[in-house]
Amino acid sequence: MDEQEFEPKLRELLASLELPSSVSTTRYEIGIDHVGEPAVRVFLVLDPDFAANFDKEKLRRKELQQFSFELSSKILELESGYFPFVRLDEAA
Repeated sequence: MDEQEFEPKLRELLASLELPSSVSTTRYEIGIDHVGEPAVRVFLVLDPDFAANFDKEKLRRKELQQFSFELSSKILELESGYFPFVRLDEAA
């Protein structure tokens, strides 16, 4: 699947998600990984209050980890050939 086919499916998937309370929004970049294979990097933009207390928020961190795993799985289920990398990001 090329990028023009993949991107609308990715946008639809991301729009359908119920984000954890610790995530304010998502953004993504489509490109290649370190070995030259197609990849998508999805950034989970953290709520500023959560980011400030990240070390103390064990339960919400676990929820975020589970969400990241499920998101990666859903991207793989699209069978696009793009490998998902889910990253945390702080709001600018």
